[in-house]
Amino acid sequence: MNVILLLLDSLNKSYISPYGNKRVETNNMEKLAKKGVVFDHHFLCSAPCLPARRELFSGRKNEFLWKFWGPVEPFDRLLPIEAKNLGAVTALITDHYHYWEPIIHGYHENYMYTKLMRGHEYDPANTEPLEDPNEYPKWVKAYLKWRKPENIAIHYYRNVKHFKEEKDFHSPKVMQAACDWLDKNHSHEKFFLHIESFDPHEPFYVPEPYRSMYGPYNEDFTCWPPYQSNRELKKFIEGASDKQLEFIKNQYCGKVTMVDRWVGRVFEKMDEYNLWKNTMVILTTDHGHAIAEPGKIMQQYGKEHPIFEDVANIPLIIYHPEIKGNKRINSTFSTIVDIRATILDVLGADGGKYQMVDGKSLIPVLKDEVQTIRDHILYGTFGEGVNLTTWDATYIRGFNPRKPINVYTSVFPLSLSPSVISGISERYGIKIEFEQYEKLLGSMYENVESGLFIPGVKIPQWKIPLPSFYFAGKAPAKECKQNYLFDRKKDPNFQNNLAGTPEGKEMEDKMIKKLIQVMKEEDSPPEQFVRLMLKD
Repeated sequence: MNVILLLLDSLNKSYISPYGNKRVETNNMEKLAKKGVVFDHHFLCSAPCLPARRELFSGRKNEFLWKFWGPVEPFDRLLPIEAKNLGAVTALITDHYHYWEPIIHGYHENYMYTKLMRGHEYDPANTEPLEDPNEYPKWVKAYLKWRKPENIAIHYYRNVKHFKEEKDFHSPKVMQAACDWLDKNHSHEKFFLHIESFDPHEPFYVPEPYRSMYGPYNEDFTCWPPYQSNRELKKFIEGASDKQLEFIKNQYCGKVTMVDRWVGRVFEKMDEYNLWKNTMVILTTDHGHAIAEPGKIMQQYGKEHPIFEDVANIPLIIYHPEIKGNKRINSTFSTIVDIRATILDVLGADGGKYQMVDGKSLIPVLKDEVQTIRDHILYGTFGEGVNLTTWDATYIRGFNPRKPINVYTSVFPLSLSPSVISGISERYGIKIEFEQYEKLLGSMYENVESGLFIPGVKIPQWKIPLPSFYFAGKAPAKECKQNYLFDRKKDPNFQNNLAGTPEGKEMEDKMIKKLIQVMKEEDSPPEQFVRLMLKD
């Protein structure tokens, strides 16, 4: 059997019709949902983009407890290699530019065919001289107000400046390239086609008719608010009117609809070649994106800590030609490593731990052979808080940013990348000479250790302490230490924080105990308990 994986970055389940949205046009996702099975409790594990993808590629969950953004490891059993070993022709078609950043390697290189479309977000895909900044279009000036440094943020405008038609934009190009691949490769006995669109990830810049589809277009409003800098985000949110927040939401909706329409082109190719009879289709995302909707008590934008369920609880739709569709699964939690296991299961894996690593195939759930593969989900972002979701509650444990944390890796980490050491001034707008940074790194790494730290891994790793300045852009320490507790049954919109309240004490005590138990079962690094202010 063939497998097509459609991974759409930053897709919020509450904005698509298979999960009840009646406003945003997502006819093709609805078509897939009616043919397939919709999962109600699929969650991210490690956020954001690259940590989630390493989990997809390796099958190793809880990346966020051990390391941050970076390459695959030499001990990883990579999805495209495993798929090839099972006899599948493998292909990756994507515009997700993080795959070819200088520090990132081992992802796209292992497919038998790759098609990489340049030019999204900060991708330096174009060096064309630009007009005087005073002559930039208003929408560009609007986003540059919040995206710094300007010499990096301007890459996006340079990349899209000459886009004239819908087909020029990134997700249409990705889906068209996938259609072209199917034209030439649909007759293979077995293939794994990984289609990955960076859309609907920000910037939420779309052509007509999408930019005016859900509300009036105003080029004075930014389509790309900040979130990596807590200070800039607060400044933006405090100064943004309800109209501006509504505009951002409408542009996001437009991008979701544009992606959906072009996903439909892939489905048309499946119709043309009768691929629905022998192809499993998985549609999902890596994480959601909080849109700071007007009227919400807890107004949040982006995907930073604290990670609420509008970011963490993400869409998953699976079509399998041998399994009855048009149904929902709400009896189990699942996460991204389970998608990898499901793909390998369908391609013919024997299901053993050696191939599946931490993943559990969803095929038995789809076939009603079992009801549950997971009864809780642990998730988070490296160096930040840790989230635990059960059937009853979601608990977000704050962290002390001044407590030590280590990176565990068998390859050089981001902080030692030549591109970071040499380019730190340009990338982050920090005025620091190379010799100063070299000295700083030298003192940082005096306490580096080597050994066997990650459970079950026999290849030596580095244990690298990170100084607190790595997290300087996060919220003030008081905000970082804030805990959140939500009753999932009584408060589905997560607006009533019970942490630290008398009425929430029993539930919070229970969730703290459960969190400690789960982290121990997951062999979490010991310093995480200290950083999370957890006592056994």
